[in-house]
Amino acid sequence: MTENERLAKNNRIREQGRLTRQKRKGQICRVYRVKIDVSHLSRQQLLHLKMLFVEAKWLYNDALTFMRDHDINEYDTRTLTVHSLDKDHQPVTHDLQYLSSQMRQSVIQDIKHNMKSLASRREEDRKTGSLKYKSEYVSINLQQTGVTYKFYDAKHIRIQGFKECIRIKSTKQFWNIPDLEFANAKLLNLPDGYYIAITTYRNRRGEEREYKPEIGIDMGIKTTITVSDGRKINVFVEESERLKKCQRLIARRKKGSSNRYKAVKLLRREYQKLGSRKRDAANKIVHELLKHERVYMQDENISGWHKGLFGKTVQHSVLGLVKMKLMRNERVTVLPKSAPTTKYCPECGSLKKDITLSDRVYECTCGYQEDRDMHAARNMILLSKKNTCGTQGINAFGEDVRRWQTIAVQPR
Repeated sequence: MTENERLAKNNRIREQGRLTRQKRKGQICRVYRVKIDVSHLSRQQLLHLKMLFVEAKWLYNDALTFMRDHDINEYDTRTLTVHSLDKDHQPVTHDLQYLSSQMRQSVIQDIKHNMKSLASRREEDRKTGSLKYKSEYVSINLQQTGVTYKFYDAKHIRIQGFKECIRIKSTKQFWNIPDLEFANAKLLNLPDGYYIAITTYRNRRGEEREYKPEIGIDMGIKTTITVSDGRKINVFVEESERLKKCQRLIARRKKGSSNRYKAVKLLRREYQKLGSRKRDAANKIVHELLKHERVYMQDENISGWHKGLFGKTVQHSVLGLVKMKLMRNERVTVLPKSAPTTKYCPECGSLKKDITLSDRVYECTCGYQEDRDMHAARNMILLSKKNTCGTQGINAFGEDVRRWQTIAVQPR
């Protein structure tokens, strides 16, 4: 290939990428996870799957060692030999037999992305660490549909490097959706098996949806979520007895033994199940709240609640997941932490500064009384609208709230 041909090819790729990014702006992105049916895999395929993650770990650690004296951009992804240390910390050499060329490129690309994230955190004067060697690699990027992976039918998929198709489960969740485009995917090694997380895009539907009236929500410890329309939602997902049993089992196993390794795998599986239950509960709550035209909430310091007396209660709730999912939605308005949602009286406009956590009923000198959480949830709507009223809103709040009014409400 001549230099002119190479430049023309790069320009075509660059233009195609620009058109794709422009198209993605009008589409909805969603990730579907399907499970690989290991009961239909041969011994060679099982070995291939296992060695993909082992070789990815070798390559990742070898690249980190290379970075000590060289630039990561100089690392040759076409190499078929990597170096690592065995359990006795002795240098050994490995040959890459299963990892394909695009998979090797994705491993190095992950390192570059991690370095870029660390650099951006340092620019923000945030606390950062350094890239560390991995003892286990759990995610391999399948960069290009049709090349790195390809569907043959609703039950079979072809992965680059495998000679035969692989049987998969749970494709009914997306297989019959019209106008669905497949993008990149990730091959996952989770405690309960191998999965493929597939990124898809679909055009936005033109029909109008009917939403319920706007609501405000207040997050708390005693009551997980209080909605301004009177609903109270309590969700606590506690650790199972099986998980506690696995923790006790690990404590009795000798470090470095195979029995301890097996116990750790059982514990990881239980934690995965616990996380799945929490995500399921959070998704149901968010889906119900987003049926409303507008949602108002406050940027609660949930991470700080973990350090208090009720840290265990907060840990078993799903507040962090619900907050994260809501803040990503464009129909959610977030008030700053300093907004006086609990102290402000909607009747007379005064602030009650002596209210404590033990006061579960808000009482104002003007005669106004309301449940503390319900009062805060309704103030979410009121304060959000007053904050957008300019000078009129400032006069309504008084001098005591002039400070937090200078912080703009964050529409999402």
